[in-house]
Amino acid sequence: MSVQTQELRLQGEPICRGVAIGAPLFFTLKDELIPEVSIQKQDIDREVQRYIRALTRSRNDVKKLKKKLLNEKIDEGAEILEAHLEMLHDPLLTNQVEKAIRRKCKNAESVFQTMIDQYLKKFKTIADPFFRDRMKDIQDIKRRIISHLRNSAQVSLAEIPSGSVVFSGDLTASDTAEANTEAVSAFVTERGGATSHAAIVAKAKGIPYVTNVNLEQLDLSKVKQVIVDGRTGEVIVNPSLETEKRYQTMQKQLVSHMEKLKTQASFPVETYDGYKILLSANVDMEHELEMLHRHGGCGVGLFRSEHIFLKNECFPTEEEQYKIYRSLVSKMKGLPIVIRTFDIGGDKFLNHQQTPLEGNPFLGCRAIRLLLREQDHFKAQLRAILRVSLEGDVSIMFPMISSLSELIESKRILKKAYDELKEEGVPLKKEIRVGCMVEVPSAAVVADLLAKECDFLSIGTNDLVQYSLAVDRTNHAVNGLYSSTDPSVIRLIKLVVTEANRHSIPVTVCGEIAADPRFTTLLLGLGVHELSVASRYIPTIRHAVRSTSIIEASHLAEEVLKLMHASEIEELITTAYRENVPEDCFYNI
Repeated sequence: MSVQTQELRLQGEPICRGVAIGAPLFFTLKDELIPEVSIQKQDIDREVQRYIRALTRSRNDVKKLKKKLLNEKIDEGAEILEAHLEMLHDPLLTNQVEKAIRRKCKNAESVFQTMIDQYLKKFKTIADPFFRDRMKDIQDIKRRIISHLRNSAQVSLAEIPSGSVVFSGDLTASDTAEANTEAVSAFVTERGGATSHAAIVAKAKGIPYVTNVNLEQLDLSKVKQVIVDGRTGEVIVNPSLETEKRYQTMQKQLVSHMEKLKTQASFPVETYDGYKILLSANVDMEHELEMLHRHGGCGVGLFRSEHIFLKNECFPTEEEQYKIYRSLVSKMKGLPIVIRTFDIGGDKFLNHQQTPLEGNPFLGCRAIRLLLREQDHFKAQLRAILRVSLEGDVSIMFPMISSLSELIESKRILKKAYDELKEEGVPLKKEIRVGCMVEVPSAAVVADLLAKECDFLSIGTNDLVQYSLAVDRTNHAVNGLYSSTDPSVIRLIKLVVTEANRHSIPVTVCGEIAADPRFTTLLLGLGVHELSVASRYIPTIRHAVRSTSIIEASHLAEEVLKLMHASEIEELITTAYRENVPEDCFYNI
């Protein structure tokens, strides 16, 4: 299918919200064809020095980029580039490449590329998106070193026309780090995920980003203008005048609305008839706590501890983790924090052992399943959290619990860690709150059993939708079936909340549903009274809570539970939100 001059709409997955209108810029990343050239023995030292110069220049490039991000106060991006610098000092890129050049008597480019490609083969068997991003980092470094070896200009987003919407198969952390926010209006990619290093930097810069878009439909020569809707994940190619005017108005009103919300940080999070809500933040990086405090969040409802792996290729030690958690707790200023234990994929194998390749790692050994297999590492993390719990209001949460037996076994290991520390004379709190994530249908069905063993439950809606509907939203063929308003999802949430309330424990909802203000009234009506969202969405959700009543919420939930189709539910909650918050241009134009 070719794009003519008429409007065409492509659906993708939103990574960073926002609205962008601009001209397309097609940014491709292709490996150069590297010839293999024999080097005379008397010239080997010169060849090695040529490689060392390329390595040094690459380090200098990354240092400049890191400094740029620090000046922009994008600390998480700077951390990613610090990890790149550490890789550039890795023996694989220094001693081993130098030895290989001397042994093979071949040109540095071909030797370097061969060694890196062999290393990358190990990563190509990894399906877990968090760790596959490691491969992108290595490819990023490879591209930079090769460009210096060949004295070729590296393609950069630092200097592109203002108002560009960047299209690419994929992006690296360096690409988004170099992007000038005054020039780049949005990113649109065929591949990528919310945890990718490119996405982390893009979100920190506030650049709208939509991924998993099928670009094969595009006749690139006929794409003149693009609108990117970072809320819905829609990419509108060659928009009509009517569509363009609508989004231009949306942009202006969005700025005005967000400025208004910033002034409400001290307002209580309660409905206008007095129903109080706890509004917390999902946090990946320590620096995000500053935004939490600025927006008046009541704590951290989810700290994703797996981001500690950003600088590590293996499990961090107990002491390394303790220092990280201690720093986090000290910056909480007395507010509570829930630390989720590592949620990583079993297909990314650690400690250099061998493991059979899993056909579908998302249904395999990941999250709590991996931790229960790697009990020494699991216990080390629990020990670190227990030690730091004395210094603040800390809770532990287990990821992807799918059965009561997994929860019981996790608590057994926690008790073992606690008893060991006590025997060692380590001062500890008498008790620590323990909860688990409800992310799979089996956990929702046995929520009554889980509630008896937990101090709280947290519903991870992103995975709950994916597992309930058996839909991989990164798959172009089926991502249209991924629907947060499917009746099965709403009923599972209701089931979990009902059982938790019956056992007098709180339920937190996190994920995209919690951060979408159209769902706020519905969630309150279903009985939820704790929400955890990315810090940047706290003002929006606070305003949504303050714009509704618990009576209205209860009535809305009753009506939603009667509906049979996802489209009907979406229409109903969107209409209700428009009536309550007519000034939010994202949903009301």
